[in-house]
Amino acid sequence: MSAIEKELIKNGINVIGPIDPQSVNQISAYVARTLCTKFPDLKLNYNTLFESVSRLKMYIADMANMSGACYFYKNSTIYFQKGLSLNNIKKLAIHECIHYFQEVKDAKGKLHRLGLCTYFGNRAYGNALNEASVQLMSAYATGERRDVVTYYGITLPTDSPSYYPLLCNLVKQIGFLVGFSTMFESTFYSNDAFYEKIKNAFGEGNSYNIQKNFEKILSLESKIIKINTKIQNKEMSYYGFKNSTDAIEKCKNDIQRIFLATQSTIISSFFDSRLPKLKTVQQIENYRKYLYSFSNLIGTTSNYSFFNDYYIKKMAALDAIYERRADSNVSLMEVKKSKISQFFGYLKKLITGNADEEEYNNYK
Repeated sequence: MSAIEKELIKNGINVIGPIDPQSVNQISAYVARTLCTKFPDLKLNYNTLFESVSRLKMYIADMANMSGACYFYKNSTIYFQKGLSLNNIKKLAIHECIHYFQEVKDAKGKLHRLGLCTYFGNRAYGNALNEASVQLMSAYATGERRDVVTYYGITLPTDSPSYYPLLCNLVKQIGFLVGFSTMFESTFYSNDAFYEKIKNAFGEGNSYNIQKNFEKILSLESKIIKINTKIQNKEMSYYGFKNSTDAIEKCKNDIQRIFLATQSTIISSFFDSRLPKLKTVQQIENYRKYLYSFSNLIGTTSNYSFFNDYYIKKMAALDAIYERRADSNVSLMEVKKSKISQFFGYLKKLITGNADEEEYNNYK
């Protein structure tokens, strides 16, 4: 048994057999056509993409505790869960093929970069941020239906209800503020442009903490999966079962806390830093609209009040800025009253998907 085979088995991947060449060609054509059509700014070439994907080895496998597909960079192979239809395999291939195109290896085949993730020694930095961005790209490319879901007590809109829903929500919040074009480009071509924009938008310390929190959420979700698998596959005493379920509950509470803290950091660090830069009435109004439209992206809990409080505080700050502009004929107070009234009604109904996401909508 080769070292690769041993590592696959260790990771819960038991190979059943290769995908037939005709199906591989269909998968390659779908991936190339979809990426070229959905991401014109990346300036991709259909023939080049098709040839690259068609050279990948693709196998059907029995994969325990994993999603429907997995790209294994050490042998440039994609493994798909047994029992999937060809249409499902095509859609899952988008995510895994983006990983393939992200790879930056040295002459010895050692992985140094994977999109937004950088490898130093045996450590990876930015893995969860990269997974979230790749999945957001994949969900958009395959026409995943945006939905409002509830996980870990958090109700949130997400473009990817089934895969990384919380992380996709958070990375979309970042993309909304920083720019989706740069995010998609850096994710696909493995450059630093997106992270540099994140640092400029949120500050270096906040950017580091945001990235670290992505990793914590991904790790906690993986831990929940492992514990659930243990409960399902192993006979336990009452105390063993209780300890496991208590551990899951703690993970869920930690995920909720970290998610809300990360969201608060994204909101406050971005909008706080821009408030002192407002000079004109138009800038004041644009700021208000931008902050208000952000309400379409946030996750909430039964006792969540941060965004409400933050919005009202910023409206008061905008009024103070406006009042110092004696040459203005615009009444911000009237805007504030009507918008706050609309906002609370909106938040209660949890309407999503209608944000002023002009840049993101350019991809639709």
